[in-house]
Amino acid sequence: MKFSARFVTLALAMATAASHVSAKTESLGVLNSSGTTFGNTFFTNLPDFTDYYTFSIADPGTVSGTTVDTSYVLFFTKDVTLNSLTLTTGSSSTLIAKDTSANSFTFSGLSAGNYKLAVNGSASGFLSGYGSYSGTIKAVSAPVASAAPEPADLALTALGLAGVGLMVRRRRAAR
Repeated sequence: MKFSARFVTLALAMATAASHVSAKTESLGVLNSSGTTFGNTFFTNLPDFTDYYTFSIADPGTVSGTTVDTSYVLFFTKDVTLNSLTLTTGSSSTLIAKDTSANSFTFSGLSAGNYKLAVNGSASGFLSGYGSYSGTIKAVSAPVASAAPEPADLALTALGLAGVGLMVRRRRAAR
């Protein structure tokens, strides 16, 4: 009786641990140009996993980054392969873009707001051990054109108008 109770307790503990490994959700905060790291480590084989990273950008622009995964199998490592990175809006989960290259990604034309990055892949290996992936993500603001003309532009425009005015005046005088 004690053996079966211990066995059930151990099985529940292992199931709980495995469920926490398979779906990671982490907030990366507000992204900037210096970059933020993200990643996960796996101790069990997972034929399919999806980790979620939420973040926000303060200004319109581009979000880009790189990822590295363990793509080799030794006796004490897991082979982690990333299949795709999917970007959705944070509030409505509207699909913005999906990148299947997974080693480097760029999502451009984004407005300021909240987003969710879904990392999908698999982890497998022959013996026990661990495997992992990591990445860096950053946001670069889009350059904004000035609404007001620069003083040099105004001076050049005034000089051009003065030249046109002199040419018109000379033509009228020559008639």
